[in-house]
Amino acid sequence: MNEPHLLRPHHALCIRFFEGKGYSEAFIRHMTDVIEMLQRGDPAITLVDGCDILCGQCPHNTGGVCDHDEKVRGIDQRALEMMALSVGSVLSWHECYTRAYDSIIKAGRLKEVCRDCQWLSICEK
Repeated sequence: MNEPHLLRPHHALCIRFFEGKGYSEAFIRHMTDVIEMLQRGDPAITLVDGCDILCGQCPHNTGGVCDHDEKVRGIDQRALEMMALSVGSVLSWHECYTRAYDSIIKAGRLKEVCRDCQWLSICEK
């Protein structure tokens, strides 16, 4: 069995609304590849409070640490609380995606979770 992929909780939301925009071509390509891998195989993921599988090409990832860590941890914490999960939870990608959708997006709480995110306007379309 493969090791679970590491994923920040709020990235379950980012993946839902990703439309091929981002910081750079390398970032967009990496994000697209990760999303395809998750959707194709429904792998296990472990929720983390630091850099994850998506952060590899992010310009805010400096040596494995997010330059906006304090702000992003707040977004992660709000997502975890609404999804009734915690850091270290291991679940399938599909279950994580479904929980994020049901407890945050469908419940109309996206703005509450992501209020500090620079990309929120894209997700609110």
